[in-house]
This record gives sequence, structure tokens and C-alpha cells, in this order.
Amino acid sequence: MKALLHFDSGRIKRFAQPVHSTLSKLHLVARRAELTGAYPDRKSAVEAAPRWALTDYDHEEVVPVALDKMSRIIDWDYPVLFWLERELRAREGHPIRLLDAGGHVGTKYRAFRDLIDLSSVEWQVYELPSMVRAGRDMARAEGLGPQLSFCDAFSEIREAEILLCSGLLQYLDIPFADFVSKLPVQPQVILLNKVALRDGPSIYTLQRGGPTFLPYHIRNKQQFLAGLDALGYRIIDSWRIQYLAHRVASHPELGWSESRGYMLLRKDLVRSLHKPAERAVAKAG
Repeated sequence: MKALLHFDSGRIKRFAQPVHSTLSKLHLVARRAELTGAYPDRKSAVEAAPRWALTDYDHEEVVPVALDKMSRIIDWDYPVLFWLERELRAREGHPIRLLDAGGHVGTKYRAFRDLIDLSSVEWQVYELPSMVRAGRDMARAEGLGPQLSFCDAFSEIREAEILLCSGLLQYLDIPFADFVSKLPVQPQVILLNKVALRDGPSIYTLQRGGPTFLPYHIRNKQQFLAGLDALGYRIIDSWRIQYLAHRVASHPELGWSESRGYMLLRKDLVRSLHKPAERAVAKAG
């Protein structure tokens, strides 16, 4: 009996280590679009992803993931449509340049063009090289012409009056303020959508999407709003997207994030809020 009660503690520890390691990785068996893990920075999140997974969008096999859904109008697109159409109507007769940062293969252009007149808009998509190649091929095949163009380098970005970022900020690998400051000119209007925010400290998590585990940034809300103010923009409108509130599956104690959209106007142009066409005239002068 005494022999049966004798344990080799060293063997138990050696056995327990791989078991513990395996259990700690179980949360990475995530469903599509699910968030899992909590990390202090982007680098830590990338390092925690499964070795077999892709950790960015710059791959041909990622292009078709959820492409059909992104190319359709969804509930949370309507506030963006409202403000974009308002800008277009007020600037009627003036050409408009729009930068669609993180615009995939031009999915929002395709989704919006059936509901609002984009004939006066020079729509440029800034994306990763794989997305740009696919976007150019698709636009050429569909005969979309020069109004929809693509670039993958900051040096190729044209001056734009409107910056659209729909679902970009969670995946952006530099601070948003740095991104805006690198543009050729500071946009007059910024339309943000699907921005992930929380009341607690900013965190990174991982989002499963097809063959990818993407670093996903959930920002502290107050810090983010203060950053927009410091960047020189006033919030004209804001909306909450209830469907896109998230809880990190592996860390429910962190609570729910919220998803928001914003219409931002450069502070020096707030006086011309009701007459957007004056902004083009002021700039030309």
C-alpha cells in the first residue's frame, strides 16, 4: 500500500507542464469573427497566435473571406451614407476626392454606388498589396473605370477632402493620429465606422477570420476621443452599432466593448458646417 502512495513529484511536474500549455491554448480554437485572448500590445497578440495561422490581411487567400457580405449595404452603413450623401449634395458641381483607407477591394464603393450618386467622386482605396492587386483586377474586369483606384504606398495617396475608415481602426498597425498626419493634406471630413471602444484600458485581442488570427485593438474610449480632439477635429455626429458589441470569449471579466461610428469635421471648418461647398472655395482661395 505504501508503494502505491509514493508519488514522483518530478514526473508529475514534467507531465503537468505540457498539459497546462495545451489548456492555455484552447481559447485559440475560436469560431469565425470571435475575439479571444487579451494582450497589452500588438506584438504580444501576434506572438500568441497559432503557428499555422496568418496574422495579417496581406495574403491572396484572405481576399475572398466575407467578401460578399462586405460588398452589401448593412445596417451600420446608413449613417455613413447619410453624411456622405450630404457632403456630395452640398458640393454639387465640385469634384470630390475620397480616400477609403482599409477599403479592401473597393467594397464600400460597390455597396454605396447603387444608393447614392458617386459620379463626381474620385474614390481611392489605400490597402495592402494583395488587396490592391485583387481590387485592380476586379475593377478592370467590371469596367469600373478610373473613378475607383487603388494604392498600397503612402507616396501614392492623393489629396482628399474626405477620409473614410470603415472597420480599419481595429487592425491599424500605427496610431490613428500618425496615420492622418502622414496624409498629403489633413482631410476636411473624416467618417469613421465600426470603431471598437471600451471604458477600461486599451487592449489587443485576436480575431479569427478564415485562415487568420488578426490582432484586434479595442481602445479606451476617453483616450480615443481626446486624441480626435487633439488631432484637430470636432465630433459632429456619433452612432452606436449594437450588433458589433463584443466580449472577449476567453476573458469575460473584461466586459463588453462597444462599436461606434463618427462624423468628424476639421475644427477650422466648423463654421461652414451647413455649407460644405464653402470649404472647397476656401481651399481654392
